Amino acid sequence: MANMNSNFNARETAYRQLRARIIGLDLKPNDVLNDKELEQQMGMSRTPIREAVIMLSLDHLVVVRPQSGTYVAPIDAEKVEVEQFSRYILEKEMAVLACGRAGTEYRRSYEENIQLYRFYGGSHTPDREQRMLDLDNEFHRITFSINGKGVCYDWMQSLFQHIERVRILSLRMGLDAPLADDHEQIAKAILTGDERQAVCWMEKHLDRYRDDILIMKEKFPHYFRTE
Repeated sequence: MANMNSNFNARETAYRQLRARIIGLDLKPNDVLNDKELEQQMGMSRTPIREAVIMLSLDHLVVVRPQSGTYVAPIDAEKVEVEQFSRYILEKEMAVLACGRAGTEYRRSYEENIQLYRFYGGSHTPDREQRMLDLDNEFHRITFSINGKGVCYDWMQSLFQHIERVRILSLRMGLDAPLADDHEQIAKAILTGDERQAVCWMEKHLDRYRDDILIMKEKFPHYFRTE
């Protein structure tokens, strides 16, 4: 039983580490995944790594090609669309429900979040991308928290993976300039109870990825799946 638990834990650890590296673009689309290199990098045996790779292939983050090799899956625009549509529906509903319900503590949370986002947006710190992604997630979670649904946001976020690579690449390419202003307008609408503006700005904000993908495909066409 102890050995089974050990194997399970090793597989889960390998899965989480590889998934994070793929989503964070440390392992880029179409990179070759070499078993021996991964074993050395992760300090694990081949079995849990191979099992983790199979799990990632079921998530469509890895492509296993017999007689050819194992690769990081390219970004699939259709899967990005599915994930973003799910987010789109939930986020708009939460914004409407939050209108007029946010007290002083949430006003302060929004303000501090937006200030920090602007700060890191203009910085060159090594962790800029991760800090901005975390702050972006934190901003959207505030809206859920106003409605007592913070856990719902965490659940939603845990399911996303294809759109996350687009978000990271957007930050890496400096396409994040409008986002702080979007956040400011969304927060303002929610705090003043303006449902129409809250929906309008949330829609505009969550639709920006469409234009970003067009720019990404021009610069990194090999990152994306082609039919």
